[in-house]
Amino acid sequence: MTGPSRSSRARPRQHVRVAPSVWPTLLAAAVAFWLAAHERLIWPQILGCLLVALVVTSLASVLLPLAISVSVEAPAQVRVGEPFETNVRLRNRGAGRRGVIVRQRWRSRRELVGELISFVDVVRGEAIVWVQRVPVSRGAAIGSDVEIEVAAPFGFFSRTAHHALHSQLICLPAQATPLPVSAGAGAHAGAIEALDGDTDLRGVRDWRPGDRIGRVHWRSVVRTGRMTVVEREGTSAGSVVVLVTAPGKRGKALRETAFESAIATAAATATAAMRRGVPVCLIAATKERVAHPADEHSLLAWLARIDVARVPDDDLLEHAMHHAAHGGTLLLVASNSTPKVWRAKLFHLASTVGAIVVDVGAAVNEPARMPA
Repeated sequence: MTGPSRSSRARPRQHVRVAPSVWPTLLAAAVAFWLAAHERLIWPQILGCLLVALVVTSLASVLLPLAISVSVEAPAQVRVGEPFETNVRLRNRGAGRRGVIVRQRWRSRRELVGELISFVDVVRGEAIVWVQRVPVSRGAAIGSDVEIEVAAPFGFFSRTAHHALHSQLICLPAQATPLPVSAGAGAHAGAIEALDGDTDLRGVRDWRPGDRIGRVHWRSVVRTGRMTVVEREGTSAGSVVVLVTAPGKRGKALRETAFESAIATAAATATAAMRRGVPVCLIAATKERVAHPADEHSLLAWLARIDVARVPDDDLLEHAMHHAAHGGTLLLVASNSTPKVWRAKLFHLASTVGAIVVDVGAAVNEPARMPA
């Protein structure tokens, strides 16, 4: 995990809120003035003036902008289920003492960490809100929003300042037990290379006994189901490939407990393989389609950022088979909505190229079926 990162300060947006209680108070003052004028009485007039004075005093206390700056300190990377510290620093540049309500939340497509709400008594100088929080979901936040609210006397009005801070938070997948799988014995970190997508199809022919696995043209295998080779040399090392299809509905992420457990298990399994020196390839139909992580942190961060991933197309399947072929392992992390026909196609292609496919979701739910 990385150390704390200090977010940048920004000019806040401020506005005044009117409490619902101010309207009955003004109505009571109007009734008192009407009664004083109609009945020619003094005490209703005094009561009306007192109520108006309360409202005016409350409004005057929030007319001036808040002179409170704010910053947030938190780790740049945290892990789901593991507590971390968040420090919200408030600096009061104005005179006097202010009691404020602080609300802090991370901007993300799903709730990563629960909202922080705290009351702070800020004198002239600096005050620090320290709280320990626990991430509840995997994902990445693009910033932090801090809301500072100061209530006026008598509670009729309040002034709120919204601070949009530029700070990043990545919630890595939760800790999990890796699956007992392994890649081919001949795999090594330098053996992975990208597949040439511009291969001349005129050099493709049917596979014959004795052809090297590195000469297989995976794009044709994926599209036709027949083993074909190209007239060029190539390498393919047995490696661990993590293939992800994330659940979504109308472009929005859906939270599936089984899917999140599978992501955590796949992350642990790929990390264990990387520690043994086995190449790891990450594939998903997202903006960053393919990744070859250089270390554990980049591997976990890539999996944390996956939000919605469609079913991989033929090009991605070709890439996956290229790296998992000849004794490699393909870890399938799929949602419940993944078509069964696509799953069957994946298993068929893997058997054709000599790769092992592990449905991580099924393995987590039914561990007894996993080989020792």
